[in-house]
Amino acid sequence: MRNERRIDDVPKGMTPTDNTTDQSTDTDTRKIRPAAYLLPVLALTLAPMFAGCGSEATDPGANVSDVPTSSDPTPAEDPKVAAAIADLAERQGVKSEEITVVSHDKVTWRDGSLGCPEPGKMYAMVLTDGVRVVLEAAGKTYEYHGGESGPVSFCENPQEPVPGEGSSDAPQ
Repeated sequence: MRNERRIDDVPKGMTPTDNTTDQSTDTDTRKIRPAAYLLPVLALTLAPMFAGCGSEATDPGANVSDVPTSSDPTPAEDPKVAAAIADLAERQGVKSEEITVVSHDKVTWRDGSLGCPEPGKMYAMVLTDGVRVVLEAAGKTYEYHGGESGPVSFCENPQEPVPGEGSSDAPQ
């Protein structure tokens, strides 16, 4: 009894197998049902086509190459580089204008120490994406290391990152 269809409580004319309705109502129902299913299908099919409407340039003759593209910030505009310069200026007692950015690279560090391990500390043994900022002041270079997010820190005894695509140490 559990798997039997229960149509006793359904009003007449509401079940697909109900033959007690007159022919005109049954025909009308058949015409409405396909339309009810067709509208959502059409909406889902056509929506991606119209998604870009209204986003064209105000000048129909504008060339796509005229649209400005975003670029990576220059080292001076990068907040990590600016923080490293400010820290080094304070450490060395020099003006920030006297500090030169030697390099600013995205690198992959060998572990969670970010290339600057401290004695007695344990680090996650996992390759970690990050940055290395190399600065020069008074003829001496200084390295700042950091992860992809978060600040950079002065590294007194820097280690090299993993050679590869994201590193300036990649073989040329």
